[in-house]
Amino acid sequence: MKKLLSCAILISLASSAIAQEAPAPKKWKDASELSYVQTSGNSKTSTLAARNLFNYNGEKSALEVAAGGLGTESEKVVTAEQYNASAKVSQKVSDKNYTFEKLGWDKNRFAGILDRYDLAVGLGRNLLDLPNDKLSLEAGGGYIFEDRIGSNNQSFGTYRGYVRYTRTLSPTANAGQNFEYLGNMQDAGGYRITSETSLISNINSHFSLKTSYLWKYANSPAAGFDKTDTITAMSIIVNY
Repeated sequence: MKKLLSCAILISLASSAIAQEAPAPKKWKDASELSYVQTSGNSKTSTLAARNLFNYNGEKSALEVAAGGLGTESEKVVTAEQYNASAKVSQKVSDKNYTFEKLGWDKNRFAGILDRYDLAVGLGRNLLDLPNDKLSLEAGGGYIFEDRIGSNNQSFGTYRGYVRYTRTLSPTANAGQNFEYLGNMQDAGGYRITSETSLISNINSHFSLKTSYLWKYANSPAAGFDKTDTITAMSIIVNY
């Protein structure tokens, strides 16, 4: 009996020690994307794209910081150049609802934008939070200032709707779909739409392969520029 009691005490102490030594769940993660394409022969082009996404999730608040850039050169002439950066802070109101503030900047001179600053605030709700399906919806308003190339600068209030859906396809693959509608309070025809479809496959715990299609539509673009821009990319993601 004494031996059984001693064994029980030892097992209890060992379990307690293991529980104390177990690391706490990681609150932050960082993912860097990189893609490069070069052609030679009849055409000589090179494209370099990079993006970094940092997330921190606390008990009541969350932080998301993103930055990226893309450049294309053909016959030693730059034909595309884009840069962007954004920061978003979210605060939980309940298990499913949260508030958010977001500040973004982007530059795309080949779409007629020298600088664009975008401030948005609003409410979000996690409609689905299942093991394989996650769906969130955001709605709010904000303000945009655009320094345009070849036309007058624009500044106006906005209203925004955003949907994000992710689907786990297997233990090593998941698909995602983001959709954003940005309305112009001063000009009903000045709305913008952004949609991104992606598929990510894990190579190992630190590397993933991502295929994505980004579609951007501006109903009232800068003078002399097209309404639609698209980017199809395949990237390597480094996860931390």
